[in-house]
Amino acid sequence: MGVLVTSDPGFTPSFSSGFHLRGLFYRLLRKSDPQLASRIHDFRGLAPFSVSPLLQLHPGASYFRITSFTTRLTNALLESLKNCSEIELMGKTLHVTELSYSRIDTDKLLREADEFTGYELEFISPTCFRRPCPYIPLHVLGIFARIMGFMKQPKSAYRYYPLPDPILMLRNLKRQWEQYTGTTIRSKRFTRWLEEGGVALSGVDKIRTHRFIHKKRKVFAVGFTGKARISLPENTFKREEAKIVNALLRLGENTQVGINRTAGFGLYKIVKARE
Repeated sequence: MGVLVTSDPGFTPSFSSGFHLRGLFYRLLRKSDPQLASRIHDFRGLAPFSVSPLLQLHPGASYFRITSFTTRLTNALLESLKNCSEIELMGKTLHVTELSYSRIDTDKLLREADEFTGYELEFISPTCFRRPCPYIPLHVLGIFARIMGFMKQPKSAYRYYPLPDPILMLRNLKRQWEQYTGTTIRSKRFTRWLEEGGVALSGVDKIRTHRFIHKKRKVFAVGFTGKARISLPENTFKREEAKIVNALLRLGENTQVGINRTAGFGLYKIVKARE
């Protein structure tokens, strides 16, 4: 759902607005469904929602988006927002002027997926992934992956990875798809194909990193913005997997990708696609 707001023409939102909008998300949700708000706040897995940063359209007018994976959450947010004429954000009063809503049809995304061989992506808000160290591709372990996972071996320390890695990106999008959409990706070999070089980073442009520090919690977050080009090399190209890549990337344009999706991170768009 999208929310159009107006404000003082001198108000210029920044990337950090996403953290404030996450607070607004919970305030809105508590009004209509406090039990669900508490459950989502305490949940430690992959969040069932994402929030964009506040994006300025022109002086005095801005827009933000909330994407939800569950019907109950969507209904609760709509109930709060439709009765909301203004919101307080970053010490400013913003007037709600328009509320829009659309539904993502994941069956249609798969059905109409294209077999493109490359993409140019623009990362609009800071984006970052979590990378385990040491990194051991799951397909290398085969059936022992489940056994070792149950034993919590090998032990990995996770690190922020603020660079456009297509493998980490598509793995994250695939995880979102499988956990929340209810639509099955039938290719069992997709992750293995991905990790064996099915998708490669072919170039970047104006990549810049941004660091945010939460002084009270004494933690930081980091992410990159800019453009990246990814390709599906000819020697590993597979039609079915190419369609899955297309569907996942189009899903991610709506749901965002990587860590801190709930605080405005991971917003991107497909700028170009080539056959």
